[in-house]
Amino acid sequence: MKLTGRTKWAIATVAIPITAFALLYVYATLPEEKEVTPPATGEVRTIPPSWLDKARSAYYEWKTDEPIVAIIPQDKFAQVGAISPEGQYIATGGINIRDVAISSISEKRIIRKLASDAGCVKAVAFSPDGRRLAVGRGFLPKEKLKESVHIWDMESGKLIRKLPGPMGSEMITNDADALSFSPDNRMLAVRFNQQPIGKDRVQLFDVDTGKKIRAMHPSTFANGYFTFLDGGRHLGYEDEGFVIHDVRTGKRLQQFGEIGVYVLSPDGRHLAMRPDYEQKLKILDRHTGQEVKALETGKGYYRLLSYSPDGRYLAVHSDDGLLLWDLSAGRIVRKLKGHPLPVGNWMGFDAGGKYFAAACYRYVVVWDFKKLISTEKTP
Repeated sequence: MKLTGRTKWAIATVAIPITAFALLYVYATLPEEKEVTPPATGEVRTIPPSWLDKARSAYYEWKTDEPIVAIIPQDKFAQVGAISPEGQYIATGGINIRDVAISSISEKRIIRKLASDAGCVKAVAFSPDGRRLAVGRGFLPKEKLKESVHIWDMESGKLIRKLPGPMGSEMITNDADALSFSPDNRMLAVRFNQQPIGKDRVQLFDVDTGKKIRAMHPSTFANGYFTFLDGGRHLGYEDEGFVIHDVRTGKRLQQFGEIGVYVLSPDGRHLAMRPDYEQKLKILDRHTGQEVKALETGKGYYRLLSYSPDGRYLAVHSDDGLLLWDLSAGRIVRKLKGHPLPVGNWMGFDAGGKYFAAACYRYVVVWDFKKLISTEKTP
């Protein structure tokens, strides 16, 4: 059968996009090339631009009707992340990632990597002024470990501080799996891996000197969400519920007994939480522990929670997907679907509320948050 010009054109319009998508998919799933010699700890590697990365980002942005500003390919599954306060950079890592990746939102790509010669990236945190990046390291059993936390200067790109773990140099209990800077940038709270019975997991360090200040006691079972509050006077985290410690003394002041996923509102007045074994969200008064609101429209369990900087919205990752709640109205205003892969273990906002970002395994997706809420689409 002889093909007409119109038929050929129809075939081409279908075949070309399919072929292009197949090539992009193959490239996206290729394993990272193994390096013969790992870079030295403290080395900064500049990553050159890739036209294919730009093409992939442009394709996914075009594919969705959501206000996505960047879809940034990652070398491996990104599991932890942090967005810089001014909304310029995103740092990512994971249990299979040795070097911290620094992505530029405006350039829509990884622009540099901060190297370590061993271990993996289990936690990242920017200081409130954006000048420092703390990286929690993780190590395999019997892998020698001297420093559990690296602190980098974002302006110079230099590794300026190394903080030791609490145990011997070959103990996996030195893994640092959560980090939080104090509001004045002077202290860093570190949660270490599960410690022997009687040992505290949460410790404070002086950022300038690297010296340990004190431990939060008791903090044997600390896990999950981790933050300073009340202007840096207190530290809160999940520990068989949610607990609050006095930073000056290290003593526990308050405990909410219900086990679940927690996040503190920006003004420190409320806690959003999802109880274990319940498919609903609760808003609690942080001082009294009393429930002030319940949100019960989801079908699945809630895994990640994040307040917008103004406290009006709550981003939720659950079995139902990635949702945005308007807390004053008590309703979902957006169900986000523009991410090419499922959401991993991190999502968050920049300090000004310009961007909302999430780690989605082989991608980091960044939305224009102001446009998201100005063009609400109730599910």
